[in-house]
Amino acid sequence: MSAPPYTLTRQVDPPPVIRLELMRPLSEAETAALADALEAEVAAAPTTVLVELNALPRYDRRLRQTLLALQRRITAHGGRAVYVADRPRLRGLALWVVHMAEDSQAKIVGNVAAATEWLRISDHRVAAAEEGTLSALGRLTKRRGGGS
Repeated sequence: MSAPPYTLTRQVDPPPVIRLELMRPLSEAETAALADALEAEVAAAPTTVLVELNALPRYDRRLRQTLLALQRRITAHGGRAVYVADRPRLRGLALWVVHMAEDSQAKIVGNVAAATEWLRISDHRVAAAEEGTLSALGRLTKRRGGGS
């Protein structure tokens, strides 16, 4: 029995993320199964997805369309993605996907530690922006209420 072509897990530890690790090139049936599994995972809410490409032994052209569909889905639902690729051809695959999806929020890094750090820092920035927005909204609301 051969090893599975990918693992797909939902990690709840900060930062919460769907983690996809691709182990080998996929057959057409495996690509379709992955697309269905990813669709089910990202359909519920804005989602962060960490896509690990480093275990792939070579570039897989079929995978481009699957990753592009995933990236577009993530973007449409307000999520974000980070791709882990340590070799030029794999980085090229990730760059193609991000470019074709026209997603300026996606990130491509060389290792999982850098991906986790980027996600952690991004979460802090989002939290700080939300806090600042709520604070400003509170001040505006007080001004409006106090001036009437």
